[in-house]
Amino acid sequence: MAPNPKATVPDSKNIPHSHRLPANHREVQRIFSKLSRASLISLAIQWLAKKNRDFCRPFLLGDLGDEEEERDDELYTPAQSYEELQEIYKQLAGRKGGKREIQDRILEGDWRTGVSMYQLATADIQYLLDHTNSLRWTAKRLARIQGAKSAVLDMEVTNDSDHLPRFQAQTFMGNLARELTPLMKAHYLLMKVRTRPMTVLRVYMHDSPYSTESSLAADTGSDSARAVFFIWPNGSPFVYSSIANHLGQAIGDDGRHLRDIVQQAIPKAFSRPSARYQLAGTNFVTKSLDALLAYRGPGKSNAAAGGWGIFQDHSFSQNALDFITSQKGDPNEKPAASKPTAAPSKRALDPSETPEAKRKREIAEGRFGTSALPNDGRGLERFDIRIDDAFPQSSAQPDGNTSLPNNARPASRDRRKGRPSLLDRSMEEIEELQDSEAWVPDVRMVFQGSHVFAGIRQLVEQGIVDGEKMPAWMTGEAGVTVGVVKEGRIRMKKGNIPGV
Repeated sequence: MAPNPKATVPDSKNIPHSHRLPANHREVQRIFSKLSRASLISLAIQWLAKKNRDFCRPFLLGDLGDEEEERDDELYTPAQSYEELQEIYKQLAGRKGGKREIQDRILEGDWRTGVSMYQLATADIQYLLDHTNSLRWTAKRLARIQGAKSAVLDMEVTNDSDHLPRFQAQTFMGNLARELTPLMKAHYLLMKVRTRPMTVLRVYMHDSPYSTESSLAADTGSDSARAVFFIWPNGSPFVYSSIANHLGQAIGDDGRHLRDIVQQAIPKAFSRPSARYQLAGTNFVTKSLDALLAYRGPGKSNAAAGGWGIFQDHSFSQNALDFITSQKGDPNEKPAASKPTAAPSKRALDPSETPEAKRKREIAEGRFGTSALPNDGRGLERFDIRIDDAFPQSSAQPDGNTSLPNNARPASRDRRKGRPSLLDRSMEEIEELQDSEAWVPDVRMVFQGSHVFAGIRQLVEQGIVDGEKMPAWMTGEAGVTVGVVKEGRIRMKKGNIPGV
């Protein structure tokens, strides 16, 4: 029996840029419907550039077959050349209109034969850049493993040339594909962002043994294909990861499992026989990309936040290492010529501000510095804290016993049902508490809002929170969103990483 030439067999290839999805595919409709008019036009002009024409080919007039004729009632007439199509989109950018007009022209006109995987990936990244708070990100740190049992997890970046691997895009992508090809079919796009100091990697994971266009086009109605984003900030040892999900859609266990597979392959792609790396957690989760760049971006590996941030963002006119204060000025010194200064804020000119309100505002400025401002675009939505201090013991008990009876000790939180939390105590911590005589209750605090630390700063300015007695972790100095507090400070893990 002769073999069927049209039979499809599993292969070990990745999904190339040129593979197309039908214009009516669910994933195509979902991504393109979220983009704005300006973004759609910008993407179309980008796809028509010479360097992208091999895998973003539109439907031109020359593509009409002999059996096909141009119809007079056709809504979108095919263009004769790339240059003509570029001019059409430039004219569309110069006039007003709705985004539906551009979306229909792209999907039903110029790219009616299908949208390539490269186009789909660039459209998804464009939406990410337009809406920086659309996904939930987790920050990891790329750390070098010194031995089989120990790893360097310090937050301080040294001048050692071997501290971080060199990021060679072609070599890294080849190593990553080699790690993931036996496990899944995927499409990769690595793009350097010009508007922000970072590089974005999008991995479109296709749960199928085939890498053909027909297998991609098959819309089964289930989430068999998912996209995962990874971001490398320039000059920083951190990596951000997130799952590209629908707005308001809960991420299932399958999506997390696929993301973890790619996340485990990233340090292996950087590793070589003489240097092995791993991704270590930093206890920082947020939806804001700007907040990630502020807390885990270039030059922010030492967690200089809160009031200490003024030394990092060059708020002084001189080097912070040369900062000198004087109690009193020299009376014989002539006053320097006045220099034009920035106009004072409206709040400083408010004559109704009382001395007490001014003092509270100055305390807030000293504790928070230039951070935690309401409109700075770096808001953290959630801050989880567990208090590990022992319960204050009363010395007024008649029997002189300062410890609580065994039946007064609450049950451990590890018996709770549901998804485990990062704040849950480990077995070592539970055994340590059982051996101690002091009672340490499981007290947890959650700060939640659009900008947590900006809200705390406003409470200090209003006098609701005592800014002088407030612990430092309430100003965001630790640079974490999940942490354990003991004796007024965020506990440090092995390797001097703040958190749990």
